[in-house]
Amino acid sequence: MYYFLRLLSFVFMRPFCRIKYTGRKNVPKGAFVLASTHVSYFDPICLGMGFSRKIWFMAKSELFESRIPFAGVFLRMCGVFPVVRSSADRGAVDRASQLLQKKKIVGIFPQGGIRKENTAFEPKAGAALLAARNGVPLLPVFIRPHGRIRPFARITVSIGEPLFAADASLKGARDLNRRFRAQINMMSEEKT
Repeated sequence: MYYFLRLLSFVFMRPFCRIKYTGRKNVPKGAFVLASTHVSYFDPICLGMGFSRKIWFMAKSELFESRIPFAGVFLRMCGVFPVVRSSADRGAVDRASQLLQKKKIVGIFPQGGIRKENTAFEPKAGAALLAARNGVPLLPVFIRPHGRIRPFARITVSIGEPLFAADASLKGARDLNRRFRAQINMMSEEKT
């Protein structure tokens, strides 16, 4: 289902949105945690179109409990799995770790929800902790819409250099999260 929707995105969305990807050379070959800013509901589609491999997104559990019939089934068919926000969701962490051990990409929006572009980037530590504990790189991604997201909008997706934790400790994860935040803030200041 994921690749079918990716194909539909190229056919129907690509002509209506001018998406530019920078830094593709920075994408690691094996498993990694893709940690991105989150400015719209369109972000997972932008990321899916920009990466050749499938991204297994972690999403808030409320989306799976939606009043929209079959929303949870559809999301699961696309490789999305739920996480209970503001908690230590052991099931979500275990699922993400299993995927990373199988050399997959796990996508996380570490701000915990959609934030306006002009708000300060304050990532929660989960993405960094997941990367540190599994010994995989954390790949920072900055999504910059140029104006409102609408037909024919211009969007830049900047892929930063992968970051590695010094070790799997809590201190190593905190340091990784600090460097991640600094790199995203630096990317936000770049002209595109």
